[in-house]
Amino acid sequence: MRQVHLRIGLIALLSLVPASALLASVEIETQLVLVALPIALLGVMHGALDPWVGDVVLRRFLGRSNRPLFFGAYLALMAVVVACWIVMPLQTLVAFLLISVLHFGEQDAFAFASRKDGLSIAVFGAVPVLGPVAAHPVEVAMIFGWLTGMDGGALSEILRWLARPLIALWLVGAGMFIARMFIEDDPNPRFQLFGLLVLVASMLLLPPLIAFAAYFCLLHSFGHLLDMAALESGPWADWTLQQWAARLWPATLGALALGLVGWVSLSGMDLGNILYPEALSQIIFCGLAALTVPHVLLHMAFGQKT
Repeated sequence: MRQVHLRIGLIALLSLVPASALLASVEIETQLVLVALPIALLGVMHGALDPWVGDVVLRRFLGRSNRPLFFGAYLALMAVVVACWIVMPLQTLVAFLLISVLHFGEQDAFAFASRKDGLSIAVFGAVPVLGPVAAHPVEVAMIFGWLTGMDGGALSEILRWLARPLIALWLVGAGMFIARMFIEDDPNPRFQLFGLLVLVASMLLLPPLIAFAAYFCLLHSFGHLLDMAALESGPWADWTLQQWAARLWPATLGALALGLVGWVSLSGMDLGNILYPEALSQIIFCGLAALTVPHVLLHMAFGQKT
């Protein structure tokens, strides 16, 4: 099932590439509105299994599950991330991007290459973050400006300066990854190359927001749920499709409700400002950061050997 999903997701990403010029002609503010709903519904949903993952982790370390403790700790970590974004937005954004590289890379390196080593994680994980920065520094700088309050022009120059050595490092790493793949006679090298090339092409050619939303929703979110469903060590192993749906939607709707409150607050309680790109981009990406930190830490604990 996972391999079928990967192929469908890659084909879906590839099918968007011919429309890249048309998509790029859409104002970036409009793109932001278009991607908000799929990211909110499909993207956030992949963390909705976390309460059950938390049950497993707490039973392992404390001997029993404790939902109030789990939700209290989860929300406290989210609050810390939001506070960090308010106090030091640029530093928090950088930390979020680095965490994203590790998080995306760990999942994609295992899905495409069945590896969890540092080289594979760095090569795959850097693509969704570095690709848009390398190909679309002005658009990415505008988004980062909305998130940090910094001048987009200055950020654009910084991104161009940073991108050059990072691209060089990535090319060296990708070359090492590909060489190792053939030296060690990896199974199905063509699929690994195809997956990596499609990811790179979509991130370079599609507008940044469209590329991120398509990758995050089609590949990352569904992929995470399929990876978890394949495990036999959790209470979800015997769930039916209906039980999955019934259990995932409450947590998803709860996260969306928190996001809606934050969105209205950021707009200054003025409905006329609710679609301003600053408020909408902050609630999307700051919200993702707030959810990502406890999500990643939880799954690190879940993945530890007893």
